[in-house]
Amino acid sequence: MMIKPYKDLTLHGQSRRLRVMAIQALKHYDINVARLSLITNDFNAIYRVDSTSGEKFILRVTLPEGGHNKETIEAEVTWLDALSKETNLSVPQPFPSRNGQYALEISTEGVPEPRWCAIFRWMPGVNLADHLNAENVTKLGSLMAHLHNHAAKFKPDNTHQVPHFDRVFPFPEPVILFDEAYKDIFPASRKEILLQAIAWAEHAIKILIESGEPMRIIHADLHQWNVRIFHEKLSPIDFEDLMWGWPVQDIGTTLFYFLNETYEEMYQAFKVGYSSVSPWPERYPGEIESFIAARSVGLVNFILNDPNPNWRNQIPEFIKKNEIRLQKLLEKRFLD
Repeated sequence: MMIKPYKDLTLHGQSRRLRVMAIQALKHYDINVARLSLITNDFNAIYRVDSTSGEKFILRVTLPEGGHNKETIEAEVTWLDALSKETNLSVPQPFPSRNGQYALEISTEGVPEPRWCAIFRWMPGVNLADHLNAENVTKLGSLMAHLHNHAAKFKPDNTHQVPHFDRVFPFPEPVILFDEAYKDIFPASRKEILLQAIAWAEHAIKILIESGEPMRIIHADLHQWNVRIFHEKLSPIDFEDLMWGWPVQDIGTTLFYFLNETYEEMYQAFKVGYSSVSPWPERYPGEIESFIAARSVGLVNFILNDPNPNWRNQIPEFIKKNEIRLQKLLEKRFLD
């Protein structure tokens, strides 16, 4: 019997095949599994693992996109281990396999390529997105500053495959924004907005490079769905997209997700929290907004590359929304 190609499956169908992969991975761990529950398959497949002893874990089946591999997972594990030992921050604890490995390459029939699997202990609480207010965004700013302060002294080995944010598109996925296949999605006016945003971010990166400030490891994805809140304390999760970069880039990525009617309030709340721990790193007005713009164009390129069938259906609406965001950012820049 012919097996239907993975790319032609619905998201639910893909998740069923990835569950088989997750079960295979779990055989390599000293965990007596009572229950395996899918949390999301929007990008990576993320499963909650409940053990018979009552312990809880997260199992991540990594989509082989964006340069995620054994080395980047090991860099993630190394930073999490250092943060847990050298700070008071509450971070996910990586859980090793029976052989002491933190990244396992698993293959299974019906999934076209091997995938790296990793397990972390469960972080209690709920997503910060469910309790988003100025007080908690101030805490988020403080949390990021603590991460940056630790990263300034953190010098991991063997990270040459970890992305560097010394270009607008730091991940190794192809930049296909202006490919012929998408010419109908990007009319001249929209293309011009994207090109202006890219040039703006490129100029900001050039200034950072010329400043001489060394890069440090940054989380690079610290939005409100990647932070847990438990007993009023914030815990960062999902360090998979960590990269070498500068604090202002990390801040821009986070603030991108506050681009709504409360942006100015959230920006100020975040800045207050950050500045209570470390000096605000923005060198000139608009520097952080240039990296908000970089996040926007990066996500547009990402959604064009991503194989998720549900997301692909959202491409026109998603790109229109980001065009509006970029237009407002650019107008503010020119007004300033």
